Amino acid sequence: MEISDSSVGVMRKSVPVLALTIFAAFFFSFTGQAVSQNDHATEADIVVETRMQMTSVASLDGSGSIKVTFKGDTARECRQHILSEFDSSMNQVIEADEAIDFLVAFASEIDGSLYWGVTLSLTTDFLNVSLTEVADVTDGLVSQSWDSTDDLVLRMDFDGNGEGFSKVIFITQTTINTVCGALRDSTGYLFDGVMRVEHRTISFGFGSFVSPEIASGSIQEIRTPAGVVLWYSSQFEVENSTSAENESISYEQFSPIENHQVAFAILLICSFIIMRMPGQRFQKFKKLHPKRYRKYAHPKQSVRAIAVLLVVATWTLYALPFLLSPVIEGFLLYSIYFILLGPVAVMVQYTASRVVYDRSALDIPEDTVIEVRQAMAPEEESEAAGFCTVCERPIDLADELHTCEACGVEMHIECGERAQACPACGAILYPQDTRSIECRNCGESFLHAGQEDPYSIQCTRCGAFQEEVEAGKNYLIVDRDPTMAYRMMRAMGISGRAAMAITAEFPGKMREAHELGEEVDVRWFSESTTDIDNVNPHDLEGDAMETASTFLMTTKRAGLMIDGMSLLLELNGFDKVLAYVRRLNDLAVIHGSTILLHTDKSELEEEQFKRLSDEFDEIHDYL
Repeated sequence: MEISDSSVGVMRKSVPVLALTIFAAFFFSFTGQAVSQNDHATEADIVVETRMQMTSVASLDGSGSIKVTFKGDTARECRQHILSEFDSSMNQVIEADEAIDFLVAFASEIDGSLYWGVTLSLTTDFLNVSLTEVADVTDGLVSQSWDSTDDLVLRMDFDGNGEGFSKVIFITQTTINTVCGALRDSTGYLFDGVMRVEHRTISFGFGSFVSPEIASGSIQEIRTPAGVVLWYSSQFEVENSTSAENESISYEQFSPIENHQVAFAILLICSFIIMRMPGQRFQKFKKLHPKRYRKYAHPKQSVRAIAVLLVVATWTLYALPFLLSPVIEGFLLYSIYFILLGPVAVMVQYTASRVVYDRSALDIPEDTVIEVRQAMAPEEESEAAGFCTVCERPIDLADELHTCEACGVEMHIECGERAQACPACGAILYPQDTRSIECRNCGESFLHAGQEDPYSIQCTRCGAFQEEVEAGKNYLIVDRDPTMAYRMMRAMGISGRAAMAITAEFPGKMREAHELGEEVDVRWFSESTTDIDNVNPHDLEGDAMETASTFLMTTKRAGLMIDGMSLLLELNGFDKVLAYVRRLNDLAVIHGSTILLHTDKSELEEEQFKRLSDEFDEIHDYL
């Protein structure tokens, strides 16, 4: 699979967007969680804080910790019941050994109870806790008198296991049954008052929590491809070990409407399409310009901004399914919604980019409008013979001048040979060498002098070359100068194929001399490291090969020209240059590309020229 430069660019630009989205997701989730924890009008008598790390593949398994805090009068009443059951010393103070007896009894009641869809199995072994270690798992228990109202804190760790493909978890009632039930059965204390629950579950796998029924609590969730992070916070009244607000949530081992992996795949594909669309639409917009105006076409930043906004919005909604719950009570953005939301975002981006560029297309100048800028030199300082009627440039030397025999206008000989007909009166300039050719691209007839190589025949109307430089073939151009090779490169560039030339001459000079325009990328064989477009001619196996191979492997039907054989031979010797050429030709065959190599016979010995020629499909010898 070949990846284009534009695709790589899109992917690179998408990375910071996704990173920003994830950061925003965590920021808003933590912010929302902080609000839910502090937004309680009355002080709770019991606070239950739990943390769970679960895997949800075949079953719901994992581990966690629970922290129960008794406050104020509830803490005092709890201590009194503990003393009534476990004060073996009869001194109205809870000693360390008495605290251990209570913890063992309390833990045995919690062990095997249900909490958040799993059966708890305590891993904190209170039977083997030393007297000095009691302080690590409790606060306000040891050495506290019966009438103290200081906070009483109990901590313990557990493993959890939950079977079943689908289940409804009664959050408030199971919390009451687990905590208050264990306290009642171990000490006889029946709690009535306000309980607050602060819970966090980190779940990895395919399972998900769906269909929350929340009366006064709040839920926050971060959805990721690996699983979910869910926070639950609620405060409610407990009377006779029951709650009037029976809040619940469902667990699904695999839910077709709430599978975060499916939603992630859909959004990833849609985001890739959205981020590619501005570049693709701009390329179409650019091609609407006449060739002379394409360099003035610029991408619309508004289109890119819309793409980024859509990607950020959709990924934020994916990561925060409860984001809209403050606006729509109890609203959960299920993954199935993204089957519609992703394509809708793609259509919005498509419509927006099309509208913006269609409006911009109205400002494209007509092809018949030609802006002429002419540098006028003072007559006394100019030695020019006149100005060319075709290109509007000075004719510096008399031997470059050609005059139309019909109307007398002057032009460069080269411009006249290219035009074939006088631009002023339409008369044929070289009737003895001129023939009419029907363009293989546009079908129109044009005049051409027949002595030139067929690869240089270019339609004067549409600009198409009449002989195709075939993809997958390699050409050796033998001539004193590389003009014909550059014409073949220009033909590939104009036809829409990616083209690159690596030359020993200054790139700007070659680009101007051979009218390469923007269609051909020109690199320079130079030892200087100050420019990223320089290629080290000493390092054929390294820098030179990396530049060429990267271009051939990342562009489809590419064309690569090597111009500078004399320099390469001087610095590396014939054998290394031949090995370099062989590797380039092999890459071209594999990737359906074209290699053009220009050389002069005088640079090589006869045997060397034969060995080099054997590596090419076609040899164009102009000597």
